[in-house]
Amino acid sequence: MRHRTKTYLLTNEEIEKLFQRAEIGRLGTHSEDGYPYVLPMHFVYYDNKIYMHGLPKGKKIDNIKFNSNVCFEIDEMLSLLYDGVENPCDVNTEFNSIILRGQASLVNNLEEKSIALSKIVEKFTPHLMNKELPINMIKGTAVIKIEIFDYVGRYYK
Repeated sequence: MRHRTKTYLLTNEEIEKLFQRAEIGRLGTHSEDGYPYVLPMHFVYYDNKIYMHGLPKGKKIDNIKFNSNVCFEIDEMLSLLYDGVENPCDVNTEFNSIILRGQASLVNNLEEKSIALSKIVEKFTPHLMNKELPINMIKGTAVIKIEIFDYVGRYYK
């Protein structure tokens, strides 16, 4: 790896496009035991917020209740840059990434949950987006919302 890899800032338009096309982000939370906890999550970016869904119990839910300050990371590796490279340490990676900080909360409002879940269906299973979500599924699914405080998008090529 190069010691002085230059990364460049993505434009707001490029960040918006990466939010839309990325399928998995990594949610970073704080555990009561003092250790960070990071897990991959499907997500949707909607109304300048990140929405995720999952089971209503578990470590991520416990951590958000303990400390709602979170980070979220999205990346895409486009290629390895090794043409003309003779030293393995000089190989680099073409990538795009976003790192954000925010506050996570569990969405309790049924209308907001329904909208978020519909946006997730639209993104991941668009062929099912005209199907009505059963109210018991909406009620039984945890929807996590991240209010974004700040973010940075970077690329290298």
